[in-house]
Order: sequence, then C-alpha cells, then structure tokens
Amino acid sequence: MKWIGQHIWDFISRFRNDVYLEDIESSSDTRVLVVNADTGKVSYNTGTGGTGVSDKNFIHTQSASSSSWVVTHNLNKYPSVTVVDSAGTVVIGAVDYNSLNQATLTFNAPFGGKAYFN
Repeated sequence: MKWIGQHIWDFISRFRNDVYLEDIESSSDTRVLVVNADTGKVSYNTGTGGTGVSDKNFIHTQSASSSSWVVTHNLNKYPSVTVVDSAGTVVIGAVDYNSLNQATLTFNAPFGGKAYFN
C-alpha cells in the first residue's frame, strides 16, 4: 500500500516536463495554448494574426565578451537578428548566415549580451 506522498510523487514525476493531449481540435484564436499536430506537445501561442501558430524564434545569451559570436539557432530559416548588450542597448553589427541554422555575428568591439533571432 502506498502512502499519499508516494502517489503525489508519481504524478509529479509523470507530468514534470511535457504535457501531451490527444484528439484536440485546432483553433484560430491568438494568445492561447496550442497543440503541435505532429508531436501533441502543448505550447503557448505568442503569434498574431489568428493563425494559431507562432513563428519560430531563439534567444542567444553571450556570457563571455567577444567581438564574434557564432550562434546555432536551429530555426531552419534566415531570421532577423537584434542584438543588445548587457545594459540592454541595441548594438549594430554584421550578420553572416552560415546556414539555415547558424549565423556569425561580428562587432567592432568585444562585449556580452543577447541576440534575439526571429
């Protein structure tokens, strides 16, 4: 016989990372939870336009100061890139697309910050 803590732990372990739903109908509403048709994985729709699907995006954090950042974003596209330094100031640099999934960002001086790929 299990005590109540064991039952709770079983449920936590089962649902800790991902939640999957079956037989869900699609929706055209925005700002809703959506279900990936291929995997059944639930995610939050942050897209606009009522398509029910948000565009892919990626955020890269560059902790070490560098004047060249090589970023593997795995978005399978040539995304737009916005870079900010650690103070949140937008920084201008060169973006070279190495492939559909990787870009090299080059700047005049080394710094750390974030790159937003959309």
